[in-house]
Amino acid sequence: MTNPLEGLDSKTLFDAAADAMLLADAEGNILLTNRALRKMLGYSDDVDVIGNTVESLIPERHRERHQQHRKHYAANPTQRAMGNGNNLVVLTSDGRELPVYIGLSPINDHGKHLVLATFHFPDRNQQDKIALWESEERLRLAKSAAGLGVFDFDLINQTALCDERIRELWGFAEDEPISYGKLTDGLHPQDLPIRNAALQQAMNPDGDGEYQVEYRVINKRNNSEHWVATTGKVFFSNGNAIRMVGIVRDISSQKRLERDLRRQEAEMANLAKRQLAAQTAAAIAHEINQPLAAISAYSEVALHSISSGQPDAAQLTHALQGCFTQAQRAGNSLHELLAFLQHSNTEVEAIDLSTLLHGLVSSIKNDDLYDFDLVLELPDKLPSFSGNFTQIRKVLLNLLYNAAEAMHDAEISPAVITVRAELTADGKNIQVSVRDSGPGISSAIAQRLFEPFFTTKPNGIGMGLKVSRAMIESMGGNLWMDNAEQHFTTFHFTLPRAK
Repeated sequence: MTNPLEGLDSKTLFDAAADAMLLADAEGNILLTNRALRKMLGYSDDVDVIGNTVESLIPERHRERHQQHRKHYAANPTQRAMGNGNNLVVLTSDGRELPVYIGLSPINDHGKHLVLATFHFPDRNQQDKIALWESEERLRLAKSAAGLGVFDFDLINQTALCDERIRELWGFAEDEPISYGKLTDGLHPQDLPIRNAALQQAMNPDGDGEYQVEYRVINKRNNSEHWVATTGKVFFSNGNAIRMVGIVRDISSQKRLERDLRRQEAEMANLAKRQLAAQTAAAIAHEINQPLAAISAYSEVALHSISSGQPDAAQLTHALQGCFTQAQRAGNSLHELLAFLQHSNTEVEAIDLSTLLHGLVSSIKNDDLYDFDLVLELPDKLPSFSGNFTQIRKVLLNLLYNAAEAMHDAEISPAVITVRAELTADGKNIQVSVRDSGPGISSAIAQRLFEPFFTTKPNGIGMGLKVSRAMIESMGGNLWMDNAEQHFTTFHFTLPRAK
C-alpha cells in the first residue's frame, strides 16, 4: 500500500496543522512557525518571525521573567502547560495583546533539544469572560485605592446589593442579608432629614435623578461614627423610581480636618476680638481719663468749700460748672470714639431669607462643635428684606451658637433650635425669631445681656450680643430678647422689607 504522506516534507505537515504552533531551540530562538500561528498573529511570512527569540512575541514587561522561566524549563523539559494556569498574552504584529493558553512539548532531535509550543486562543465567549474578569479586577483595585463602596437598590422590592466596603462601614457581617431598611437604620438620626430631602429630590421623575448627600453612619458592631459622601443615580420606568445605583466614600478624615480648621479659625477670631476689645478699652480710657481727673479736682474744691463752714458761692459755682463741663467733654469724646469705631461703608441689598438660611444650614451641618437640630419655620412667600448679607449671617451664627453652647453646657438632649420668620403686623418689616430648648435665662442676667463686656461664658468677652445689636440697628432694625418663657430663650430681630 502506498504511504499517503510520502513526498510531503515536515514543513508542509507543520503548516497544515490546525493548531497554532512554533518550534524553538533550547536558547529560545524561533526555528519554525506554522500558518495558523502566523494568521492569528498577523504575520504574512515565516521570515518575519524566524530568527527572533520567543521573547519577541511577549510584552516587554514580561520578557525578563520569561527568560528565567525558560532557563528553568530547559533544565527539566517536560510536557506541560505554560504559566501554571495564569493568564498569558502574546503580541500580534501590530502590537496588540491576545489572551492565550500555551502547551509545551520537549523534542529530542538526535541530541538537540527543541521545544514545540502549541497556542490555544480562547473563543469569543472565553475572551469576553477574560475581559470581564480584567474589568472587574481594575474596578476592584480602583475601589480599594479610593476607599469606595458600591450599592444597588431595588426601590420596588426594597432590597439592596452592597459590596464589602459598605458592610465594613455599616458593621454588617460577611454573610448577613442587607435590606434597604437596615441601611437606613444605620444613619445618624440627626442626619435623616437632610438625607431624606436629597432622596426625595432624586426620586422626583421631573428631575435628573442625581443623588448627592453627606451624612453620618453609626457602625452597628462598635458604635463608631463615620462621615460618608454618597453619590447615586435613580432610574425610572413609566414615571416611577425603580432602581438606584451609586457609590459611598468615607470622608471622616476630611471632616476631622475641616473641624480642626474651624476650631483654629474660631480661636483666631476670638483672639482678634479680645485684642479689639483691649484696644477699644484703652482708647476709651485715654479719652475720658483727663475729664475724669478734672471732675475729681473740681469735686475736691467743692467739697473743701462746703466743709469749711463758710462756703464761697462763686467758688462753689465755678467748681460745679467745671464738673458739668468736663462730664460733657467725656460724654462727647466717648460718643465720637464709638461713632468712629462703628463707622463702615455697609452695602445694603435685597436679601432672600430662605436662601440665606438654607446656605447656613449646609454650613452648620459640617460643623460638629455643637450637636443640635435646626428647624426652619418659613412662610411660603416671604418677601425679601433690606440689609447686609455678611452682617446678618454673622448675627444669626452668633445667636445659633450662643443657644447651642447653652444647651450643651446644660446637657440638654435632643438640642433643638427653631428659626421662625414672619412679616410684622404693619407689613413693613421682617421679624426673625431664634428659639432654643435650653434652660432659659434668669431675669437678673437678662437685664444685662446687652451690656458691653458682660458675659456668662468662661472664655467670652461679652461683646457678641452688643455688636449684633449694633449691626442690626445700623441696618434700620431692632434686636431684643423675649424673657417671657422660663424654660426657653428666644431672641428676635427685625429688618426693613426691601423696597
